[in-house]
Amino acid sequence: MSTHTVLEPERWNEDQELTLLLFLLRKDATSRLDAVHAAYLYGLDWTRLLRLAEHHRVVPAVYLQLKRINHPAIPAELLRNLQAQYHRNTLRMLHLQAEAGRVTRLLMNHGIRVLMLKGPALAQQLYGDVSLRTSKDVDLLIAPDDMDQAEHWMREAGYVSKSGEARVLGSWKWKDHHASFLHPQKRVEIELHWRLQPDAGGEPSFDELWDHRQMSEATATGAPCMYTLGSEHQFLYLSAHGARHGWFRLRWLVDIDRLAVRAVDWEALLPMLRRYGGVPVGGQAWALAAALLGTPIPEPMRPVSATRQAQRLALSALSFIQASVPGAAYQKVEPTICQPTSRSYLLSLKGPSHQLLYLISRLFPSTGDPAILPLPRQLHFLYIPLRPFLWLKRRFSKH
Repeated sequence: MSTHTVLEPERWNEDQELTLLLFLLRKDATSRLDAVHAAYLYGLDWTRLLRLAEHHRVVPAVYLQLKRINHPAIPAELLRNLQAQYHRNTLRMLHLQAEAGRVTRLLMNHGIRVLMLKGPALAQQLYGDVSLRTSKDVDLLIAPDDMDQAEHWMREAGYVSKSGEARVLGSWKWKDHHASFLHPQKRVEIELHWRLQPDAGGEPSFDELWDHRQMSEATATGAPCMYTLGSEHQFLYLSAHGARHGWFRLRWLVDIDRLAVRAVDWEALLPMLRRYGGVPVGGQAWALAAALLGTPIPEPMRPVSATRQAQRLALSALSFIQASVPGAAYQKVEPTICQPTSRSYLLSLKGPSHQLLYLISRLFPSTGDPAILPLPRQLHFLYIPLRPFLWLKRRFSKH
């Protein structure tokens, strides 16, 4: 079967609601509204379209586009539902933005450098308005050596740890990537990251990310400016994050689509992708965004998206996107395509050197080992020779 034909969105025409959703998420959807035929709208399952928008976390975009279409075939109850969710999301994002600013100021006032990942800062950076993207929590990135001090100030700010995992030796710094904290009264969850991605993959140091940071634009609400990743590092992060989750939420692809038209030094991005093993997932991101959202691929990125590996990874992600669709009418998944949640898929995202590094990392202790066999800190070195036995115990305890 040709990879090119599988990536063509026309193959999804049997799923009318998903096809319309993809159309509504395109940047040029407003200028192409006359392409939406009335007969097509009358034949839709609008309840399912709502479920799709909620599943893919793209309610704001869908609501605003359907409001612009303003066709009598669109149920008024659907628009009221979407409008209510849109308003709730706006309030939620403003709340997260204010809390992220408060915690960021607290940490930076005590000498801890902070970069904001995703959330309100990314919404402002890519969409120009925090109401146009959804987020359930706040993600902050700090240097690994600042983690102990940052945890102290998180507790001072009223947050309690949700992770509850002991850190074993020093492997947590490169095997894991974040710890979660919850404010019981404000009901805000903050993930404190010390790496962009888990699993010992290649990525820039915090100092490199900090040197190329961007200041998030101030908003009309007077929210404080926060630092975000530079545009090139943003693509590196977003493509790896989406790939790791199999792109099962279209929101992540929309982020790539919006980033594609920003001022990014694509020539500088290419060697960065090669340096940190990001070529496979970068190519996958471009292949998917171009096929599903009509994203224009910048000239320097076209060879990356055209490789057999990028197309193969895009096929794997497509199968998972289809399988995750609520009540999908189109569920034909090729049996030879690996499921994106599998270990083989995750390994296929990495280059040979990073695959080797990942396999070596499995020999080192993880934060879950003390839960199986608690040992005093002075005996934590024993987790290294005990690692195979703990892995087997964890493996068989799942069955």
